[in-house]
Amino acid sequence: MDYGTALALGVSLGVSIAVLTASLAQAKAAVAALEAIARQPDIVGATQRLLILSLAFIESLVIYALLVFFMLQGKLAPVADIVSKGAGH
Repeated sequence: MDYGTALALGVSLGVSIAVLTASLAQAKAAVAALEAIARQPDIVGATQRLLILSLAFIESLVIYALLVFFMLQGKLAPVADIVSKGAGH
């Protein structure tokens, strides 16, 4: 496996894994907040603020992963070059 192939796989898998784990973390945070509100309805305001803050932190990690994706995507060779090299031209 050459460098370009490894970089393409790493970039695509890295963003996919980051989005998947962030969506699971956001779901767990929302479930925990809703359970806390269900147990103690009088803490809705505080729980809502903490939930929004935690969701923003989780989402910022995905934005950083997307930024790294775009930075590394610029280092990939054009698809036409890879196809012509693979075809033996």
